[in-house]
Amino acid sequence: MTSHSVEGNCLGWASRDPSGLLSPYKFNRRHEITGVVQEVGRNVDRFKVGDRLGVGFYVNSCRDCELCNAGFELHCLKGSVITFNSVDVDGTVTKGGFSSFIVVHER
Repeated sequence: MTSHSVEGNCLGWASRDPSGLLSPYKFNRRHEITGVVQEVGRNVDRFKVGDRLGVGFYVNSCRDCELCNAGFELHCLKGSVITFNSVDVDGTVTKGGFSSFIVVHER
């Protein structure tokens, strides 16, 4: 996915409007992101280029422990990587909705 500053198709999502309700409008980009798929890996089956999707609070986990295999990646026994201000397995720091682009696992 690319960011608003590059392609105009990636939005931060978690923000409260003046009423205190979560709103996708008039907000600062934060940790959750929506956007358009720009590239897919050769083993990706669920998404294709051009698909619109959202990325939630976490972006990575081991995907192998008991909790990950039960669908609870956020509680990964080896530690999950959250979308904002977390160190990913490649050593980069995640920047959530402030990112120019983001790479995530299709799971």
